[in-house]
Amino acid sequence: MNPTLFSRSLSLIALSVFSACVHADTLSSVRERGEFRLGHRESSSPFSFVNDGGGAAGYSVDICLRIYEQVKTELKRSDIKLKFVPLKPADRIAAVKDGRVDVECGSTTNTVARQKDVAFSYTTFVAGARLLAKKSAGLKDLNDLRGKTVIVTEKTTTETVLRQTNTERNLGITILTAKDHAEGFKRMEDGEAIAVANDDALLIGLATRAKDPAAYDFVGKFFSVEPYGIMLRKDDPAFAKLVDTALADLFASGKIRPLYAKWFESGAFKLPMNQYMKENVKLPNKYGVQ
Repeated sequence: MNPTLFSRSLSLIALSVFSACVHADTLSSVRERGEFRLGHRESSSPFSFVNDGGGAAGYSVDICLRIYEQVKTELKRSDIKLKFVPLKPADRIAAVKDGRVDVECGSTTNTVARQKDVAFSYTTFVAGARLLAKKSAGLKDLNDLRGKTVIVTEKTTTETVLRQTNTERNLGITILTAKDHAEGFKRMEDGEAIAVANDDALLIGLATRAKDPAAYDFVGKFFSVEPYGIMLRKDDPAFAKLVDTALADLFASGKIRPLYAKWFESGAFKLPMNQYMKENVKLPNKYGVQ
């Protein structure tokens, strides 16, 4: 090999290793830049969304704000700034991997496939994928959707499960995809699809913000269980421990309950804490689904 080319190759390898190490050591990166980057979603209410004032809000955002406080305590730096970074479903994993955000605070299901690229915190919420439609459509269960059109957010576990269910049960559903949750609900609302598929809590958040929340209802039962977690970069045990400690303290102190009530038990649609989530509060876990 040409000596010059060999030297350049070694330099590139060294740079790649160095970059990976810098990205992996989140706490050092935060200390050096003096800034904690919180990735949030724009339309995943009530977990992570942009409120009427233009700021990031939601259940997952509130949880991540506690992680931010833990980071400042750990670094003994009260001057660490907070930067909110809006993310789309399609780029959230890449944003975590390349260091654009330190945590992704949305409505992301912990899956075995995603664990190859990112790490997850303790489970923060356990949702179930369901269908929502206008009551006037008269839909009772999945069988009523045969040959009809359903819309779902692209690149989500709900899309994957819906397609599998459609094939396995030979329902003949036409599946359309939306770029985000708000778009999917709006297109259903406008009549482009008879129902919208998403996690139950997200559907409640969307319906609550609609003009007439009472006009909508769920169709049938759950067709999957979705354990949500906060995404962070892989191979960073110090930061992962800090995140899990913040969540364990939130659960053990009981402060998770008023936080949960704030986002899921105060609107037109109420979602009491299910048994899966109650068990997770007692014994935090990181169960991922296929």
